[in-house]
Amino acid sequence: MINTLNPAPGSIVSCRDRQWVVLPNENQDIIRLRPLSGNEDEITGLYRQLGLETMTAATFPLPKGEQVQDHEAALLLMDAARLLLRSGAGPFRCLGRLSLRPRADVKLWLGNETPFPERESEEQPYKLSKEYRALFDDVYDFARGLVKTTTKEMSYAQRRGRYWSALALIRCVMSSPAAAIAALSKQTRFGAATSLDEELMSSYLYDPTEREQVVDASPVCSGGLADLDEQDALKRNYERKMKGFVQAAQKLHGDKDQKLQSCIASVESLLRDNYNSIIWCRYIATAKYVADALKQKLEKKGSQIRVIAITGEQSEDEREIRLEELKSYEKRVLVATDCLSEGVNLQTHFSAVIHYDLPWNPNRLEQREGRIDRYGQTASLVKCRLIYGQDNPVDGAVLEVLIRKAVQIHKTLGINVPVPMDSTTVSEAVFKSLFDRATDAVQLSLLDLLDEGESPIEQVHQSWNKAVEREKISRTRFAQRTIKPEQVQRELMDSDQILGNEEDVQRFVKSACDRLSCSLIKKKQGWLLPTIPDVLKPLLGDKSRLLNFTTPAPEGVEYVGRNHPLVEGLARSILENAMSGGTTQLVASRCGFTTTDAVEKRTTLLLLRLRHLLDSPRKNSPTPHSPFPTPLLLAEECVVVGFTGSPSSPVWLPPQQAMSLLQQATPVSDAPKALKQREITEFLERIDELKDDLEQFARERSHELSQSHKRVRAITKEGAIQVKPQLPMDILGVYILQPGRIRS
Repeated sequence: MINTLNPAPGSIVSCRDRQWVVLPNENQDIIRLRPLSGNEDEITGLYRQLGLETMTAATFPLPKGEQVQDHEAALLLMDAARLLLRSGAGPFRCLGRLSLRPRADVKLWLGNETPFPERESEEQPYKLSKEYRALFDDVYDFARGLVKTTTKEMSYAQRRGRYWSALALIRCVMSSPAAAIAALSKQTRFGAATSLDEELMSSYLYDPTEREQVVDASPVCSGGLADLDEQDALKRNYERKMKGFVQAAQKLHGDKDQKLQSCIASVESLLRDNYNSIIWCRYIATAKYVADALKQKLEKKGSQIRVIAITGEQSEDEREIRLEELKSYEKRVLVATDCLSEGVNLQTHFSAVIHYDLPWNPNRLEQREGRIDRYGQTASLVKCRLIYGQDNPVDGAVLEVLIRKAVQIHKTLGINVPVPMDSTTVSEAVFKSLFDRATDAVQLSLLDLLDEGESPIEQVHQSWNKAVEREKISRTRFAQRTIKPEQVQRELMDSDQILGNEEDVQRFVKSACDRLSCSLIKKKQGWLLPTIPDVLKPLLGDKSRLLNFTTPAPEGVEYVGRNHPLVEGLARSILENAMSGGTTQLVASRCGFTTTDAVEKRTTLLLLRLRHLLDSPRKNSPTPHSPFPTPLLLAEECVVVGFTGSPSSPVWLPPQQAMSLLQQATPVSDAPKALKQREITEFLERIDELKDDLEQFARERSHELSQSHKRVRAITKEGAIQVKPQLPMDILGVYILQPGRIRS
C-alpha cells in the first residue's frame, strides 16, 4: 500500500494498472508520478495518508523478440525518445525546453551568425487640428479642475473617483474621437461613492504588463462628484459639459483628425516598401475606428490589401481564425489592441509596428515591438513608428520621460530593461506631476515636471537606472563577457548530441509521416504535409501545412523545431505505441536485426534511457544568491551503447561510434523473420550478463556530468552539483547488426 512503500526518486513503480517513474518531491506525504513514456501532462500526485491506492515496486519491461522490425523503425524510436526529453542532466539542462536561445547571447555563437533583424525606431509627430486642440484644451482644463478641487473632507473613494475620471477623460481623448465618445457616453449618474476598485480602474487606464489579461474596453467617466451639493456649479454643469465633449468629438472626422491621417500615410508608405504593419491601439473603440478608416482607404475594388481588427471582444479561437485569414493575403494590415501584444509570435507575417496610442508604460512598448523583432523574422530590418502629438503636452511628457529612455536603453544594451516598478506607480508619477504643476495645458513643459528637488519622475528614473546597472552586471554571467562560448562549447555540443538538432527533427518527422501514410512532399520553400496524422488531428486540426525545419523559415512557411506540437505529438504517440507491449501495428521498434555492410563483426546496439539525480550538497544551506534550499532534481538522457563479441566478454565501442552506426547503417539484405526473432530472444536471455558493465557505464556518465557542472560552475561561481545514477537503466531497444555484403 502507499503508506508502506517508500520509493526513491527515479525508481519505477506500478499503480493504476500502469508503470510510473517516481519524481522528487519535498512534501513527504505526496508521491509524484510520471508515466514511463515521459508525458509531463499526465504527472499525478498520490497523497500517502489516504492509503486509497496500491503501489508496488516494478522494473522497466524488456523488449520482446516478437517486436522485431526494420532498421528504420529502430532509428525512429531513438529519435522519438530523444526529442521527448525536456530536461537534460548537463549544466545547460533547460535547453530541451527552448526552441531558441536568448537573442543577446547568440547573434554570434560558436562561430555561427544567428539571423536577427535590426530595429529602426522612428518618432512620427503630428499637429492637432484647431478643432481637436480646442477639445483637448477644454477636456484638460476640466480634468485638472476635477483633481484640484478635491478637499480633505471627501472620502478616499470620492477623491480617487475624481482622479480616475480625470485620467479617463485625458487618455480617451488622446486615443481617438471614437474612444472619447465611448467613454463619455458610458458615464454614470451621480450617486454615493462608498468604495472603489482601484485595481480594476488601473487596468482600464494604465498599461499593466504584470496582468495576464489586458483590459481594452473604454473606461467609465463617473466624475466622482457625489460629495457636492445639488447647487454646486461643477456638479450642475457636469452632464452639460460631457454632452458638449461628445458633440465636439463627433465632429472630428477627416482632416480634423490629424493623428488618423498620419497613421494612414505611414501605413501606405510602409506597404509601398513591402512592410506589412501591426497598428497597436489602447482601446477597442480606437482599433475599430482606425481599421474602418484604413479599410475605406486601402480595400478598394481590385486591391489585394486586407485590413482587420483584433480586440478583446473576440475569443482566443476567433482571434486565431482572423489571423489565419489575414495571413493568406500578400499585403496585410493588422489593427490590434494589447490583447495580442504578449505571447503571440507575429514575426513571420509582419515586419513593421505603428504605435497609434502612446503606451503609458514603456514595458508595453517592448512587448508590442517584440512580436515582430525576434528570431524567425525574415526581414533584415523591422520598422517601428511612434505616433504622438507634438503640441499635445501630455504625449510630449510621457514620450520624453519614459518612452525615449526605454528606446535608448534598448539601443545601448540590445535588450529591454523593464521599469522596476509596477505600472500604476510609474503612470501616477507622471500624471501627478502633470496635475500638480501645470497651470494650463499650453504652458506645460518638462521643466514643470523636474523642478523642486526629487520629483516622482526622478524617483522613477533613479530606480530604472539602478535596474540598468544590475542588468549590465548580470549580462556578464553568460555568453556576453564572463562565459565565452568556446569555454562551454563541449557542454553545448553534448547537449545537442543528447537532445537532437534540426537534422534529427527533420529526419524524425519525415520518417514518422512516411510510416503513418501521410508522407511529406518536397516543395520549393519547404515540405508540404498534405494530411495530418489521425492521432494528431484533435491537436493540430485537419488542414495541410507547409513546413520548414531550418530557421528563419520563409514567409508563410511554418518552422518546426523540437518543441513544435507536431514533433512532440508524433514522438509521444510513437513512444507510447512502442511501449504498449503489443507486437502488431507498431510504428517504431524496440528490436531490430539488420544485415549491413556498416560493420565487419556482429555488433549489438542498446538504446538506453538513463535517469540521474542532481543534488547540491549545500541545498540545506541557503546563500544570499539562493535564499531557498535547492530541491533534488531528476534528469533523463537517451544514449546508444554498442559492443562486439558475446555478452559474457563484450568489447565496447566508443559511444559516438555506436550512435553513428544506429543512424547510418543501411540494410544490404534481409533475413527470415523467425531467424530475427530467435536471435533477439537468445540475446535477451543473456542480457543480465551485461549488468555490471552497464552499471559501470551509468556511473561513468554521471561522473562526466558532474565534471561538466563543475567546469561551468567554476566560471559562474556557483555551488557544486553532484550527479548520481539511478539504477537500473531503462533498456528501450536492442538492435543487432549482422555483417553482410550487397549482392551483385
